[in-house]
Amino acid sequence: MTRIKTKVISNVTLEQAQDASELFAQNTTKLDKIQAKMNDEINKIKSKYQDDITELQDGLVEPQKILHVFADEQKESWGKKKSIELLHTVIGFRTGTPKVTKSKGFSWEGITELAVQLFPDLVRTKAELDKDSIIALSKEDGFNEIKKGLFIDVVQEESFFVEAKKEELQTT
Repeated sequence: MTRIKTKVISNVTLEQAQDASELFAQNTTKLDKIQAKMNDEINKIKSKYQDDITELQDGLVEPQKILHVFADEQKESWGKKKSIELLHTVIGFRTGTPKVTKSKGFSWEGITELAVQLFPDLVRTKAELDKDSIIALSKEDGFNEIKKGLFIDVVQEESFFVEAKKEELQTT
């Protein structure tokens, strides 16, 4: 949903609020109808081309497999190159970012416990603020001391919303 910038308005009467409510609901209903019509037209266009798209996507599978096998079999002859130009395509291999994997049957938690015992230098410890505890303490008597000592506060913001009652409004 996009945000709408509004000008500063003050001293709004109930009648003005009711008028704004009606206008908001009418525009929301019209917008929903237009978007539904647009989506319907988009879906018709998509379905018109879907068979051709599916056929072409299916037609990519076998040539890609052949090119992959060719690349695997010829990779040694490329030297240090990661790719090779063919008449109509460029084929090659990309090296991904290194990542740590685990053996089957082991969980990351279990591996971490082993690392703590066997290789403690490979384990990070992270200190972080327990914000849930701070929120729980915010109603307690000594919280002002915590606020001043840590330069923090607990706030709860309120945000405005508008929802159109779509089923109750009839537009022409």
